[in-house]
Amino acid sequence: MFLFKKSLYLRTLTAIFAPVQHGNNYSSASGYLADSFEGISQTFTDVEILTTSEVNVVAKAKRYGRWWLLKKLKEEIAGEAGYQQRLRKEFEILMQLQHPYVVAAYGIEDVEGYGLCIVMEYADGPTLKEWLEGTTTRQSRLRVAYEIVDALAYIHSKGIVHRDLKPENIIVSSNGDNIKLIDFGLADTDSYAILKKPAGTPIYMSPEQKQTAVADVRNDIYSIGVILQEMNLGNRFRPIIYRCMQPIERRYQNVQELLNSMRSAERRIRKILARTGLLIVAALLIMVGWQLRETTAQRSRLAELDISYQQAQKVHQQQMAQLTDTIAELKDYNRQAEEQKAVQEDKRIRLKNAIEKGFTIIDRTMRETKIDQHLDTLSNFLYVWPDFTKKSQSGFLAIETYLQQISPSFDENEIAQIADALNQHYATIIEKWNRRLVEIAR
Repeated sequence: MFLFKKSLYLRTLTAIFAPVQHGNNYSSASGYLADSFEGISQTFTDVEILTTSEVNVVAKAKRYGRWWLLKKLKEEIAGEAGYQQRLRKEFEILMQLQHPYVVAAYGIEDVEGYGLCIVMEYADGPTLKEWLEGTTTRQSRLRVAYEIVDALAYIHSKGIVHRDLKPENIIVSSNGDNIKLIDFGLADTDSYAILKKPAGTPIYMSPEQKQTAVADVRNDIYSIGVILQEMNLGNRFRPIIYRCMQPIERRYQNVQELLNSMRSAERRIRKILARTGLLIVAALLIMVGWQLRETTAQRSRLAELDISYQQAQKVHQQQMAQLTDTIAELKDYNRQAEEQKAVQEDKRIRLKNAIEKGFTIIDRTMRETKIDQHLDTLSNFLYVWPDFTKKSQSGFLAIETYLQQISPSFDENEIAQIADALNQHYATIIEKWNRRLVEIAR
């Protein structure tokens, strides 16, 4: 409804201030309509360039008494069809989006003296990166984080993947700390068959996004994990961030799963605080009731009961301190367990990759000896190559060379495991050749 009112406002202003054309002459029915009225112009004025990238120029300009954002191609590439398609694709994607946390586009126009531009709402405020460098509270950072995830869930619901999520592409508005997700220049959907290639900002790109042009919502989830990590939201969000940045098959499969985990973490903290508060209140009520009963029954022991109460308070505080220490120890234990699990998984993958690479080297080395071809054409054992034994040792030499190359990256136990696997693979090849030699010898 908000966007409809904006559009209606623009159409109304255009109808009021646009001249009526009759042939080659311009006139107006009322006789007082002009290009501007009391400082309100229907053309863009006060153009001020804000940012310039390798591809685009972004400027702010005034029209109808308010600020707008104009995004165009740089002059040197403005005539290239591929970049023009990219600009129009960004515009078409933006026109599908109507959300308070996503920058709104109103049209694509040929602005006089500036060229073809996407006309967007002007979001006044610092980028998320600049905002985080200032003074912020954990509560305000958490609210902004939820707004970012909410915006991401919305664009994903439209089948759109942003592909360039980073703090520089998130504006925190100056009038209330609400965010605006901007720069959809690399965004993609399955409905487009053009401009398909890996893209993004390396530090925020998932590993698979660097290698494939297929847009996947889980690419954005990885980027959100990096951004949440930089927002310093507290220990309870560490497992959530850790899962966002896992390999794609173990990552959150959609933003709703991520949002549910964030809300669950918040609910757990509130429950713990509520239960702790109830325990404290219950303990205090019990102690106060006991004190009142003892005071009523034995007024003479008032001083003694007061001392007992103070001692009980001290014990309670010590117990609460112990409980706090225990909770901290449990959190530290869980964190260490997660880190150890990650280290073990990384070690397993590294060993697996090293062994598979070693197999490839052995197979290639043994193929290069051409022993297989020789055995296939060998009719008599007497015709075995004089250097057959030497060539058959090529794999062993290749193993030694490979182990020397990778030894700085593995400890002795890991090198031993890799060597054992490679030697078994090599022995299997030699055993196959020996069986064929035995058959020929018969």
